Amino acid sequence: MKHKNELPASGQHRLLSLYSALIACDHAVIRSSNPSDLFDEVCRNIVHLGQMSVAWIGMVDAGDQRIWPQAHCGEDDNYLEWIKLSVNVDQMPGQGPAGTAILEDRPIWSHDLQHDEDMAAMRDLARAQGWHSTAVIPLTMGGVASGALSIYTKTVHAFGEKEQQLLAQLASNISYALNYFELDAQRKQAEFALLESEVRYSALFSSNCMPMLVIDPADGRVVDANIRAIDFYGWDHATFTSMHEMDFNVMSPAEIRLEVAQAVAAKRSYFDLQHRLSSGEIRNVEVFSSPISFGGQTYLITAIHDITERRRLELKVRNAQSLTQRFIDHLPGTAFVKDSQLRLLMVNEHLGRVLGRPPQSLIGKTAQDIFPPDFAQVVSDLDRKMLEQGGSSTFEETFNGRHNETSMFVIDEANGQRLLGGVSFDVTDRYRASERANAQLRINELGSQLSEKQLLEDCLTLVVDLTRSTTGCILYVSEDESSLEPMAGIAGVQQGGAHAVNSPRLAPHFLPWSLCLDARAPLVRNVPGTDSESVTMQATRGDLTRWIAVPIIESGRVRLILGVANKCLDYDDFDVDALLLCGNDLWRIVRRAHAETALKQRVDELVVVNQKLSQTQLQLLQSEKMASIGQLASGVAHEINNPIGFVKSNLGSLASYVNGLVEIVRTYEEVERRLGEPMAKEFHTIRERKAALDYDYLIGDLSQLIEESREGVQRISKIVLDLKNFSRSGDGEKQWADIHEGIESTINVVWNQLKYKAEVVRAYGNLPPVYCIASQINQVVMNLLINAGQAIAEHGHIHVRTGTEGEHIWIEVQDDGCGIEPMQMDRIFEPFYTSKPVGQGTGLGLSITFGIVQRHQGHITVQSTPKQGTTFRVVLPIEAKSQPPDAPAQAIRETQA
Repeated sequence: MKHKNELPASGQHRLLSLYSALIACDHAVIRSSNPSDLFDEVCRNIVHLGQMSVAWIGMVDAGDQRIWPQAHCGEDDNYLEWIKLSVNVDQMPGQGPAGTAILEDRPIWSHDLQHDEDMAAMRDLARAQGWHSTAVIPLTMGGVASGALSIYTKTVHAFGEKEQQLLAQLASNISYALNYFELDAQRKQAEFALLESEVRYSALFSSNCMPMLVIDPADGRVVDANIRAIDFYGWDHATFTSMHEMDFNVMSPAEIRLEVAQAVAAKRSYFDLQHRLSSGEIRNVEVFSSPISFGGQTYLITAIHDITERRRLELKVRNAQSLTQRFIDHLPGTAFVKDSQLRLLMVNEHLGRVLGRPPQSLIGKTAQDIFPPDFAQVVSDLDRKMLEQGGSSTFEETFNGRHNETSMFVIDEANGQRLLGGVSFDVTDRYRASERANAQLRINELGSQLSEKQLLEDCLTLVVDLTRSTTGCILYVSEDESSLEPMAGIAGVQQGGAHAVNSPRLAPHFLPWSLCLDARAPLVRNVPGTDSESVTMQATRGDLTRWIAVPIIESGRVRLILGVANKCLDYDDFDVDALLLCGNDLWRIVRRAHAETALKQRVDELVVVNQKLSQTQLQLLQSEKMASIGQLASGVAHEINNPIGFVKSNLGSLASYVNGLVEIVRTYEEVERRLGEPMAKEFHTIRERKAALDYDYLIGDLSQLIEESREGVQRISKIVLDLKNFSRSGDGEKQWADIHEGIESTINVVWNQLKYKAEVVRAYGNLPPVYCIASQINQVVMNLLINAGQAIAEHGHIHVRTGTEGEHIWIEVQDDGCGIEPMQMDRIFEPFYTSKPVGQGTGLGLSITFGIVQRHQGHITVQSTPKQGTTFRVVLPIEAKSQPPDAPAQAIRETQA
């Protein structure tokens, strides 16, 4: 509601109204005898005579630093609630003009409250009340701003320069009156204190509930003691007042000086001492001393507070806390208690060890002070959720690579506060043991589902994941433990980019695994060493920061090496055990698969041998019946050439015998023709038998069968000779060999696979004998011929050429088949890599060829044009020079567009 005296006056009228209000305020300053009356009169005059909307005066309370309104006047009291909520000086500036004026000791003027950016805190209230201008002038007491006069009006630009001067003078007059009131109150208080000092002393000293002593500080003599002191110490008044302080103070002067120094340093108003009673009992006391003057002399009035029971209780509490602390310190996991602000109140030593910090340094800290930001946020969110919902819960957490099972519970205190307790146990070993068991189960499960190559790759992935590594490999060990064969690998990354571990070209870089093979024991490297082996390893495999390698040993021989590398944390015994267990399971599966394969192969071989033996036995039996040649039976099972020889000989004899028999039969036929009619009855049975046996066909076909058998035996002889040449004796020893003879034998052996698809065109040069393992060179030619035949879809040509180049000979196998795609060229010599459909290739042919050429110190090149054909060229030395067995061969790949 608009005040009846508030008019939209001009500046001159406002100034005159303010003059009249200030004159009335000055009269109030002269008349008033206390601040309350003065403040009420000033606010009333400013509103009613000065035509302002609101005026109020607030003073700062020294205790809580809030500005408490002392007087106010205006048309609406709703603003007072805003004043009480927003004038905390500790929160200034920014909460209101009164606080800012007092805090900065300067007047605040605002001519447009509703748009003034400095008055943002009051903008909503000003708009609600319709205020536009404000003036806030600090009031001082003793030279310090201790209050403020605040004025609000609905007029824009209401406080010009003259108005500001008048209000500043008014604030100065009010401050003068406040200082006068304060001085007058101090004077009256001093007079009153003097009047009642004796009464107060008597009431305080004689009837005080605490033992009180008056002591002369000059010599420590007890001048007086109240009734409580007499009862407490047990001496009568006369005896007590004849004693000195050191008569009942059991502490030495040095101990007393130390206690005084500690009290001063801690700003304590008391001393912890020990006093003896008349009974001889020692009591712990707190001594409060202050000076007091009587008759012009200064004494110490001392209050004695018996704290013996409290000390006993504190000792019990400390013992209980110590017992609790020792208990949680001996827990196998971490334990903690947090307050409602999630600050640590209690921790055990285990938590300190986990964090690498003294446990006491964690007290008062929050998760943000201890843990990395991401993990700290997770912990804080979980803690707040627990405090909100109460009760207890169990969670799983992962920190620094360790798995923890944490049980947290809420403790409701009697004062209404909530504490959060928790116990966390490291279950990493259990978790990892479960992972390891699952991995072993998975390995055994995969063993019955996958091929050996896929099994090795999948198991290696399991082991790498189990040990938290990023790379790894599996290598087979040769029978003589002299070399390693990579079987599966997960690519590691080094500066040159990713590499495939199972590439033969990386064989020289397997130094860590070679060290493991030499040591025949698990090796772990978490910190690179300074020995020559470690330096070499760093030079060749700079991407391996940490690594672990374990040998899988069976029957005293290392069967395979299982290695992993580049774990973020150090490898430990668990990783070693995991690799050993998984490696042994894997080798057991592989060994069983090898054994089953070998057994099946052996069974197949036995079946074939048995069939051959059966056939040989039938041939022997037939030969015995026909030619009585049992003397040759002993050589049939061992040498196949002897049976072929005597079969050929016997076939010749058989042909001669059959011719004689046929001649005899024909003689009988002549007799039958001549005597047939006279002796028809006698020859009837013979005719019937001849008809039944189709005699004419039998006689005509007999010689043809013998001739075909002789041709078949000759073909068998040729095949046996070719097989003998293809796989001649001395496979493991180098000998001088005729390469052309081996090529022809090889072509005959694989002819059955080539004759329907390709025509073999020979172009042989003049080759000298070559010092080599002939059977292995034959195998190289066979692999190239078979690949050439498989590359031809319907029918084509295979060209086989030979020639010499200085001290070397060369062999070329060219086909006009499908060719090799450029993206496949870099991998054709890798073990188990094949571009053929599943089930039509093992991926080992060219890898074996590569190895044979390598061992013969030669090299192999390939040129291929997709959809036009491929040419393989093998170059071998005529006589290999002495060279390390692991000298690398060269594989040169060329792709034509």
